[in-house]
Amino acid sequence: MGITAKKTIKLAIAGGAVAAAALLSACSGGNVAGNGSPMRNAAETAAVEQVPEGAGQGAAAGGSGATANGDVNCSRHGGPVGAPGRQKMDLIAVEATDGTKPGCTEAFTVIAEYYQKLPQAEGPGERVLDVQGKWTCARQADSAGGGEGAVTCGVPNSSLQLETKPSGSTGTAPDQRVHKFPNTTQSVQFTGYDANVRMVRFQLTTDQQGDGKAYRLPLWQGAKVLSAATLCPSESVTIDDQGFGNRPCGQDQLLRQLKDGNPVLAQISVNGDDQIAMVKEIYRP
Repeated sequence: MGITAKKTIKLAIAGGAVAAAALLSACSGGNVAGNGSPMRNAAETAAVEQVPEGAGQGAAAGGSGATANGDVNCSRHGGPVGAPGRQKMDLIAVEATDGTKPGCTEAFTVIAEYYQKLPQAEGPGERVLDVQGKWTCARQADSAGGGEGAVTCGVPNSSLQLETKPSGSTGTAPDQRVHKFPNTTQSVQFTGYDANVRMVRFQLTTDQQGDGKAYRLPLWQGAKVLSAATLCPSESVTIDDQGFGNRPCGQDQLLRQLKDGNPVLAQISVNGDDQIAMVKEIYRP
């Protein structure tokens, strides 16, 4: 694949429509048409040089951009993204626990449409529904250091997800994300599940924080869930000598409870990547 083709073929959005360049292969390894090819000429004819601010190049060029956890940093091939006047960030195609992830062309198309629709976004989180007819995107709260909040996009009832991250926070560079509770154990009240970003919501129940805030963290792929009585209903209570559940229960059971609006009191263990690695239901007689 020619590098020159990658430099000239860009994502186009004219009057809200995505031009032919959006049909090019994703970062996962497909080839972009070379110089003089019908695909390249058609894309150029469609005025693909008309790139809105904030949209990266949708074409891939050389290498997969895959990180250690299976995610793909699409910005290694198409450049950083960001709303006009805001911090530019890397665009990440997130690999789900089942191994699926969006292609980079789709990721750039989705994020470009999200930035276009920001003037009509909902609320302080700048939530936009029906991006490309199926995606939902929203901006997280700004980081503690005052940095730009990351954007997360997901497809309801699907494992497809993409997100933006500060440049250098993926791959071999040090992780620059602001972690909330790495390598800690917390007592929490689960309050819900945000399917579009695949994170559980909770509030701390310990006095040491006392902020009354709502938090969100993802479940680690191999997280263990232990039931006391209600997570995985049984004829008897199953707890250890500290009152924590010790009956193995699947992640899907926890998520089902949260999706049904049932609060769950639990002790969680958070790993160094700020993912919940263990959930022990706290028994309440």
